[in-house]
Amino acid sequence: MQDANLPVENQAAEVPSASPHCPLITASAAQHVLHRDYETRSTLDLQNVGPWKYASGDYTEVWCCAYAVDDQPVRLWRPGDPVPLEFMQAAADPSWLLCAHNAPFEIAIEHFIMQRRYGWPKIPLQRQRCTMAAALALALPSKLELIAEALELLHRKDKAGQRLMLLMSKPRRPRKGEDPKGIYWFDDEDRLQRLGRYCCDDLESEREAYQQLRPLSPEEQQLWLLDLRINTRGFHIDRELAVAARTIAEAAAPELDVELAQLTAGAVTSINQVARLKVWLAQQGCIADTLGKAAVEHLLATDNLSAAVRRALEVRQSGAQAAAKKIDALLSRCDRDSRIRGALRYHGASTGRWAGNGVQPQNLKRPQIEDVDAAIAVIATGDYSHVRSLYPKPLAVIGDISRSMISAPPGHQLIGADFSSIESRVLAWISDEEWKLDSYRRFDATHDPRDEPYCITACKIFRVLDGTFDAKSPERKVGKTCDLAFGYQGGLNAWRKFEPDRFSDAEVEQFKLEWRAAHPQIKKFWYAIDRATWQAVRQREHVIRCGRLLLKCTGMFLFIKLPSGRKLAYPFPRIEIEDLEHEVVVFKDASSGQWRDCRGGNGAYGGLWTENIVSAISRDLLAAALIRIERAGYRVVLHVHDEVICQTPIGFGSTEEFTRLMIVSPSWAHGLPIAAKAWCGSRFCKS
Repeated sequence: MQDANLPVENQAAEVPSASPHCPLITASAAQHVLHRDYETRSTLDLQNVGPWKYASGDYTEVWCCAYAVDDQPVRLWRPGDPVPLEFMQAAADPSWLLCAHNAPFEIAIEHFIMQRRYGWPKIPLQRQRCTMAAALALALPSKLELIAEALELLHRKDKAGQRLMLLMSKPRRPRKGEDPKGIYWFDDEDRLQRLGRYCCDDLESEREAYQQLRPLSPEEQQLWLLDLRINTRGFHIDRELAVAARTIAEAAAPELDVELAQLTAGAVTSINQVARLKVWLAQQGCIADTLGKAAVEHLLATDNLSAAVRRALEVRQSGAQAAAKKIDALLSRCDRDSRIRGALRYHGASTGRWAGNGVQPQNLKRPQIEDVDAAIAVIATGDYSHVRSLYPKPLAVIGDISRSMISAPPGHQLIGADFSSIESRVLAWISDEEWKLDSYRRFDATHDPRDEPYCITACKIFRVLDGTFDAKSPERKVGKTCDLAFGYQGGLNAWRKFEPDRFSDAEVEQFKLEWRAAHPQIKKFWYAIDRATWQAVRQREHVIRCGRLLLKCTGMFLFIKLPSGRKLAYPFPRIEIEDLEHEVVVFKDASSGQWRDCRGGNGAYGGLWTENIVSAISRDLLAAALIRIERAGYRVVLHVHDEVICQTPIGFGSTEEFTRLMIVSPSWAHGLPIAAKAWCGSRFCKS
């Protein structure tokens, strides 16, 4: 399973922990901190291929390295210079730490280039620290320039230097008289000097950020190291299947574009021209605010569409489900060994949830067809005409098999499991909605469809005896949708995201009232946590308790301490008066990619706090499971939402053991019923 080319010291070793046998050095215990930053060039696009493939590229090289120890002056290394003594000292002394912003990039560059080409020493991963990870754990922006702005650092990003860096990071065009097939760079001495100054300035900003940021806790540092190992290990894909699927997608898209142009008399010439299509639809009497999947399905469910409008919407629906771009991302990031690395982003959401990098595995489509294996066999032919003869919507079928492109290499298998209804369980647990918890415990014990919590919820909403409905009852779907739509103080708009055209507005409003009446503790929790956040911001430095949570506003953050001990951070909180009547807590938020105010009003904030807390606790359960699973000898290659996927040699482990590892309840989660179901196979599937 282990690839000797990967930048990890021992992938089969136990996950680092804060035990005497494998200590994690804290910032306060470190003798020295060595900061460094590299400027590189390559024929590869870093954003397209990811750090591991980029660093191992044949034409990837290092322009320079800025480095500094503690508060000492920044120094600059260039190719041809001797190995800096500071790096030799850091390698020899186990009390030294290494720090960088987006450290996985520096680690990859050091492994593939600095150690192999220039003889730099190897420094254990346990002593690596990352200012980007520290910033994300505090819900701050990930980009260094935005961190500097948020923290009002003295050293800011040099915009002109950044433009120069981007210019010098990729090949320039051949000049007159040069071989047009040659590779050339902007490498004159003047630009090299300016790039060196930019690199040193960047390091000053990174070092100041390190000094200002709160370091990761030992537990989160351990998790960050595990995340680094998982990302470096990567997951294997069926490259031949992906290439065949791309061939079919490339053949299908032009055909759909031609048909759409004919239907609209040339007004719309591509399925991706959403704005034009909305204008054309409006001219035909079909008004559409958006043309996403749910909206198109809602429009197609109506009976008063003309044949041309209906077919145009069907073409849009077929194209919108295409996985061509995702396949391109898979193949562009796929390494020589058919593995994709760096696809997971630690603390991608402010709640601690992971996000995707490049490939976005969290967005892989759940298959809608029943026989996925048959579809794989057909798509693998790469014959568009053959696929079209069997499947009216080839692009939709490609989307259906996108998960299955993740596969096990020869001699291995994939084994995985996901938590069952974990956020619904956590919501009931954190709010002490005991009847709901009891229904989950009963269902886990009996597996009787009448005991399924969605059925029990439906019974309460329709005011009938528990056990009246089962999995085949239409009311079950109402119970499920109510849980999804109303659990975080949502209403009609939240319902319509799941059920665009089912039930009238009045019926949905009644469902909401009945659901809230059936969940009095959850409703109580919304208002309790909203009040607690207000109190914490109003009474700075005071600890406010809200059930299993502790809140405190200190420094520039509002912290919510979760049952696990981890803290959710809300930067720069303040209280504002909204509508001349309601006082609301406002904080800075970077989740949209921008650094801006996040605010709510009219009592709706309770749902937002609740959603954050439930998502964060669910993430902590996943994190604990990842560590347990790794220590049991399973090698995690991917995790998606609440599902963990491992690659193991054929014959290793079992689904029974894997399930047991998943559902172990941490000591801090006493009373929370946890369930999971495992699967095993050659491809990523769903249990």
